[in-house]
Amino acid sequence: MDFLTGIPNRRAFVAEVDKIENEYEIFKSKYAIVFYDIDHFKTINDNYGHECGDTVLTTFATILKKLTREEDVICRYGGEEFVALIHYTEDNEVISYLKRVQNIISTNKFVHKDIKLKVKFCAGVVYRNKYNSYKEAINQADILLNKAKHEGRNKIIIDTGNYI
Repeated sequence: MDFLTGIPNRRAFVAEVDKIENEYEIFKSKYAIVFYDIDHFKTINDNYGHECGDTVLTTFATILKKLTREEDVICRYGGEEFVALIHYTEDNEVISYLKRVQNIISTNKFVHKDIKLKVKFCAGVVYRNKYNSYKEAINQADILLNKAKHEGRNKIIIDTGNYI
């Protein structure tokens, strides 16, 4: 577990991926990989202090945890990056999940003591079944996340070419 956010850490994520990949190979279960990154996180730490930054990370993790089903996986990948493995039957289920996350984050302020911040994020999203391997899929999710960051942030890019 990540000591700060209380959600699984990257090491736990690797173990979960092995289980989900096994289900994918045997049962052809569908899942999407979502990479999240909090926009301008360094600026939050620089302007308001690391304690405020910790509150932002903890709150972001709590929101993701509450919006992510029990059978799915959410973890802190490192720094201000989080990753989710979302099972689905229809592609639009993933889109609905992403819109819920985007709506909650964008319509609320993160509160630390007397500081109230609007927090934005980027995400790169891939559907695992479009790739030959998990590693190929996760690499593409990372590429899409970086593309979202370079295109001005505050956006979600899906490997179907759609933006949210």
